[in-house]
Amino acid sequence: MSVLKQRIVRAQQLLSDHGLAAVVATSPRNLFYFSGIWLDSNERLQAVIIPQKGVPVIIAHEMFREEVRPVQGMEQQFWADGEDAIALLGQALPRGAEPISVDSHWPSGHFIQLMKIHPQLSYVDSTNIIETLRSVKDAAEIALLQESGQAVDRVMEKLMRWIKTGLTELEVVREVKRLFREEGIYDLSFEPIVAAGGNAALPHHQPDQTVLKTGDTVVLDIGGVKNHYCSDMTRTVVLGEASAEISEVYRVVQRAQEATVKAIQPGRPMQEIDQVARGIICQAGYGPCFTHRTGHGIGLEVHEEPYLAPGNRKVLEAGMVVSVEPGIYLPGKFGIRVEDIVVVTANGAIRLNQVTRQLVCVKE
Repeated sequence: MSVLKQRIVRAQQLLSDHGLAAVVATSPRNLFYFSGIWLDSNERLQAVIIPQKGVPVIIAHEMFREEVRPVQGMEQQFWADGEDAIALLGQALPRGAEPISVDSHWPSGHFIQLMKIHPQLSYVDSTNIIETLRSVKDAAEIALLQESGQAVDRVMEKLMRWIKTGLTELEVVREVKRLFREEGIYDLSFEPIVAAGGNAALPHHQPDQTVLKTGDTVVLDIGGVKNHYCSDMTRTVVLGEASAEISEVYRVVQRAQEATVKAIQPGRPMQEIDQVARGIICQAGYGPCFTHRTGHGIGLEVHEEPYLAPGNRKVLEAGMVVSVEPGIYLPGKFGIRVEDIVVVTANGAIRLNQVTRQLVCVKE
């Protein structure tokens, strides 16, 4: 059975388990996940409808007929400008008492039109179907995430050798993008975060004209999209010699990250994994300075289910791929974050990033 067919079968099983009639997948990423083709028709409707039983239907504008033609195992329906695409989608939906699961990325305007056409149907968002499916990666996805992780490793290693005092944060961003282009990667997972000195105390600082100076910590958070799958990693370097305080904080973050990766096992609640990192940082006296969750899922999107966060009682499963990224941020002084992507396996976690996690002091 092909990977795509396996995903359809798993989706139909989840639909049955949750008492849902069908799931409607519309975003380019969700369409790709089920059909194997990347189609971004902007405001024009596109969808894969997977019924609880029977053959899925793919709906697209007729200009994409040649792109859709290779899709196997799905009924294909096309619409033209001037035709009512929402009505066509509505005709393909099952009629019955069971709710329809709708892509949470679908534009609300399209959804409102569908509700007007079929007010007798009930709807739920796609969290229990699409997000649940995509949170556990199959072997094909893990292989692609490994390739993406290897590419960002190469970029980060080159960047850490290149960076120096006197550059601005934005100049470093431009170098990040150039290095990704050398890898043949033109789409980034997110706009690179380069944060120096006091800016490093802002977890999602937007790079600016700040000049990198001797003694600064520099947070480098980067990622690219290779074969539609995202990478994401963070390293923090010091320009020149690290102060005693920077060295101490770095050791705490490094220890928290290492312990968290070792704690990852199938069956453990995600809030427990978050607490491993948070507990170490709190015990060291920096609890209020760790201001975000410990990790997030990654795949076709850079942030997706599951989330290693306080209060999340969902449990880890083999095949999940998550970031582990504890950080300590001292306002007005500096910040430190270390992040790797890891795969959850039956025997624990496997890192997809191999760049050194030791404190790197950049010689001037």
